[in-house]
Amino acid sequence: MLPGFSVTSAHDVPATALTEFITVKTIKEATPDDPSVIQEYVMAPGANAGEDPHHRWEHLVILDGEFHDGHAAWPKGSVISGRPGSVHYPSSAAGCRFLAFFPHGLGEAA
Repeated sequence: MLPGFSVTSAHDVPATALTEFITVKTIKEATPDDPSVIQEYVMAPGANAGEDPHHRWEHLVILDGEFHDGHAAWPKGSVISGRPGSVHYPSSAAGCRFLAFFPHGLGEAA
């Protein structure tokens, strides 16, 4: 591996159930010199996470399926950015998988 790089495989990270319909894998943990976090979420068909207020930036990349934010449905390939103070209502009628990138860490937006 090149100096200054680290590699993690999402296949090697165990999934944690957040609800009966939503699982998460933390692919990249925060460190003292880099607070960013990357997580992979899987929402089963019919999943609904409820209100999700953001205290820090969050960026989502929809990898599969369709993600609904409470206003519109976003298909595979969409990139959604939520600024501090924003609120959305994650759900998925058909199911979806997405990456969530928190550049400043999870903080209160976990």
